[in-house]
Amino acid sequence: MERVIRVAKVMILEAAISLAALCLFALVLMKVQPEESTIRTGIKFVYVVTNLVGGFLIGKVMHQRKFLWGVLTGVMYFAVVSVVSFIVHQGFYQDVQNAVVTCLLCIVGGMIGGMIS
Repeated sequence: MERVIRVAKVMILEAAISLAALCLFALVLMKVQPEESTIRTGIKFVYVVTNLVGGFLIGKVMHQRKFLWGVLTGVMYFAVVSVVSFIVHQGFYQDVQNAVVTCLLCIVGGMIGGMIS
C-alpha cells in the first residue's frame, strides 16, 4: 500500500509539472505562432522532460529497480494522457504511429530518469 501511495504522489507531481510546462509553452506559442510540426515537437519535449523528472523522483523514493519504476511512471503517464485525449477528442489516437512514438518517449523518459536517480 505504501508503494501505491508513493507512485500516486509522483504521478500527481508529474501532472502538476506537465500542466505548468504546457501552460508556459502555450504562452510562448501565442507570441510566436509556429507551424504545427513545431507545436507537436514542443509537446513531446514536455512529455519527455516531465517523465524524466517523474522517473528521477520515483527512483529516489523507491531505491530499488529504479529504472523499472521509471518505466512504470512513463506507462502510467501515457495512460493518463491517452484517457484525457479520449475524453477531449471523444476517440483514441487517429495517428497510431504518433501514439506509439509518444508512448515510447514517455517510457524512455521515465526509465532514464529512474536510472540517473
